[in-house]
Amino acid sequence: MSGRQDLDRLRNELVDQLRAAGVVCSGRVEQALRSVPRHLFAPDIDPEQAYRDKALITKWAADGRPISSASQPRVMAVMLEQLQVHDGQRVLEIGTGTGYNAALLADLVGQTGQVITVDIDDDLVEQARHHLATAHITRVNVVCADGATGWPAGAPYDRIMLTVGAWDIAPAWVNQLTVDGRLVLPLSLRGAQCCVAFQRTGEYLTSVAIAPCGFMPLRGQMTNPQSILPLGDQSGLFLYFEGQRTLDTAALYTALHAPAELLATGIRVSATEVFDGLALWLALHQPDLAQLAAIGPATQRSMVPPLLSCPSNIGTGVLLDEQALAALVRLNQHGDNHDWSTTFELGVRAFGAGGDHLAHQLRAAVHQWHANGRPATAGLRIRAYPPGHPTDEQSVAIIDKHYCRLVLNWPPQPHYHST
Repeated sequence: MSGRQDLDRLRNELVDQLRAAGVVCSGRVEQALRSVPRHLFAPDIDPEQAYRDKALITKWAADGRPISSASQPRVMAVMLEQLQVHDGQRVLEIGTGTGYNAALLADLVGQTGQVITVDIDDDLVEQARHHLATAHITRVNVVCADGATGWPAGAPYDRIMLTVGAWDIAPAWVNQLTVDGRLVLPLSLRGAQCCVAFQRTGEYLTSVAIAPCGFMPLRGQMTNPQSILPLGDQSGLFLYFEGQRTLDTAALYTALHAPAELLATGIRVSATEVFDGLALWLALHQPDLAQLAAIGPATQRSMVPPLLSCPSNIGTGVLLDEQALAALVRLNQHGDNHDWSTTFELGVRAFGAGGDHLAHQLRAAVHQWHANGRPATAGLRIRAYPPGHPTDEQSVAIIDKHYCRLVLNWPPQPHYHST
């Protein structure tokens, strides 16, 4: 499909879908999405695929991990709504990728605004410049640099936006904001990632909007201190967790092939509730939590229970021991694993010697989340203070990073009765 009218129709149908889902709320973001042709920023992909609500992988690491993509339109729309860009503003984007999001930002700032977008890979910078020129997008300055330092030459900025996952909040991003500026970034909260819109309030940042997300990690000086361990001889099967642990990867890989004990939880959820609630709850309350994922061709080997599933990537949350693990799984679901609204019963599978203990621990944590009202990201509030800032606030969690102290709070939730 290549006709101009057909492509316009596909683009408008995608925006209609996002509008109906409540993802696109403002006329300004809607107009930008309708105006900028996404297919020109992914020229090697069938144009029809470019107008599906899916991320498009554009660069892979040698070990089979994706390291750059055109983000899912739904997630991009959420972030643009969080950013609240106005005419004439100066915007810094970190993580250029294909250049598509920078083009949307250029539409939002209008004729008197300016967009600077930074990427660490020179090949991606050159591609983005070419894509922007092809789409006749101006008012975008594409720079090859490490986003950890922002871009001082263009500061201060009314808005700063990251389209890559960050473990910490770099001082440069705060210092280069205007007094009432807004920073939007995918932020790691003990391994769970949330897209947080922060408003600058004096010496600290206050969240004004939070949504679940999943972005590839920032590279360079602010590289996520996350451990990524491949399992097995074939690439594509990985364990992700924060910090360092002593693990017998050969034993874990063998355990995944062996029969596993199954525990039912009696609790029904949708994949959306898992992604937007349970995953964060477990990350904040279970220090041994990790993610087990199969990427690319590995998704066909049935090694990972598909708790969360999207094209070319399936994964689940696990509790880890040196030679054992317990994984969240779907029970009693019929139909497509890609339908995130369908409900299913949560189960826990135990793999390896000692996995049964982890399974009971994981099941108890699921029940705790359920009993506490199934809190989700929509109710979460975060303040980002300088490191070591004293706080006497009651909080769900305090997370100390290198450059900030995060204080997290959930308002009281209505409690669920047991199922």
